Amino acid sequence: MSNSALHRKLTRRSFLAGLGVVATLPVIAACAPPPPPTPTPAPAPPKPAVVAPTPTAAPAAVAPTPTAAPKPAAPTPTPAPVTKPEPKAAVELRIHDWAQDEKDEFYGPFWQRFEAANPGVTIKREWFPRADMHVKQLTLAATGQIGDIVRINVAVLTPELVAKGVIQSLSPFIKKDTVWANNDHKQFWPANIQNYTVKGEQWGYPVVGHPGCLQYYFNVDKLTKAGAKLPGDDGKWTLEQALEVYRAGTKSEGGRITEYGIIPCLGGEGAVGVLRAFGGDYYNEEGTKALVGTPESIAGITWLADLYQKHKVAIPPDLKPNDQELFPAEKVMIVVSTSFRVSIFKKAVAGKFKMLVNPPPIGPSGRFETQVSSDGIAISKTSKYPDEAWQVIKAYGSKEHGVKRFGAGLGSPGSRYDVWTDPEFKRDHPELAGLIYDALINPAKAPPMRPWHHPANARWSETDSAINNILMDAWLGVKKPAEAAAEAQKAAQTIMDKPVP
Repeated sequence: MSNSALHRKLTRRSFLAGLGVVATLPVIAACAPPPPPTPTPAPAPPKPAVVAPTPTAAPAAVAPTPTAAPKPAAPTPTPAPVTKPEPKAAVELRIHDWAQDEKDEFYGPFWQRFEAANPGVTIKREWFPRADMHVKQLTLAATGQIGDIVRINVAVLTPELVAKGVIQSLSPFIKKDTVWANNDHKQFWPANIQNYTVKGEQWGYPVVGHPGCLQYYFNVDKLTKAGAKLPGDDGKWTLEQALEVYRAGTKSEGGRITEYGIIPCLGGEGAVGVLRAFGGDYYNEEGTKALVGTPESIAGITWLADLYQKHKVAIPPDLKPNDQELFPAEKVMIVVSTSFRVSIFKKAVAGKFKMLVNPPPIGPSGRFETQVSSDGIAISKTSKYPDEAWQVIKAYGSKEHGVKRFGAGLGSPGSRYDVWTDPEFKRDHPELAGLIYDALINPAKAPPMRPWHHPANARWSETDSAINNILMDAWLGVKKPAEAAAEAQKAAQTIMDKPVP
């Protein structure tokens, strides 16, 4: 999703308090002789006597009006000393994120606007290659060098970050910030909030998200030319119909396949969507039991394995197919991927062929299945500026970020209802805002979306790697699906039974 690592370090503003100094000059008395005596003045001559005139009638005596003694004036209150508020100290927030936006065309202005709206706060971005970011953050936390903001590479890594004391709960901030809680918080998909909930508290917010790696990108022109039938306007199609479409899109020349019907999405993010169509899963909702070896999960694994081995309509995974090259080149008719591929494929196929994005085929479960996936953002446990960091969390989770970042081609849309229903989003991305939204996301029309289940003991990385490595033998035909599923079940449960790391 990103190219090279980008390190943008913004200089922290410093404030220097001035110290006022008053210099007192000493007063020096002049030494001089005493002045001469002052002469005695002569007496003034006597003034003539003044005789008062005799009145014709004596005026009546008027008794003086007694006057009340004046009340003592109230003492003037001493004014309280005027104190100027101390200037707020500058705050530098360190953000750990993965390298993206190589020319800084989106995030440069984004963080400039944030700093303007939060005077005294500066953002220092420390970005890593995405594949290395999680391990680097664990290392920084272990050595006391973790920053203030922690990017969660995949939502299901949240329990590990909690168990290892890397991040802090966001529940107190949500409770205190009633404006956010009563407005923005309610826009997030509940299944995605559940992905960041551990021990009854919320530890992160999704930055972006999608219903799962289960959106089917069709080359409509190729499909029509092959004589295959498109799903209906409601997007509904069955697994049996899907197989017929894959077969129609597979072409051979000289005994070798030159065009394939499909590139499936594998791994814990992709295979689970198929397993859920059969009623299976990798783990139970509580995260205490592995389910990859149940009959329902085996049915899903068998269906996927048959695409490679029995029907030969899917590009073998050991060839490491690059869908961003093969789909525009019309070497594959359908690609299963996330919402992110819309912005990439639209540009790549423009003027070549018509593209359709469809929900997954419906299996024995009888409904469109989902597995909400996302990456997230959290506050480190040791941040000295948690209140300021909370403002960064809200910026990452804002509607603006969810719409504009996707428009800039930097990942999936924000997992908020008001992102997917935003007029700009609907105008620019009708492939997602129309059928995909109504069939998989819209709470008024779609079944409730399902979260991504994960081990309760915070060992998702271990269990997921074990399951995916073992199931690869089923995709390659090295082991039968039931055999691989049983082995994966045992390996996963052994890990899930271990204590929290």
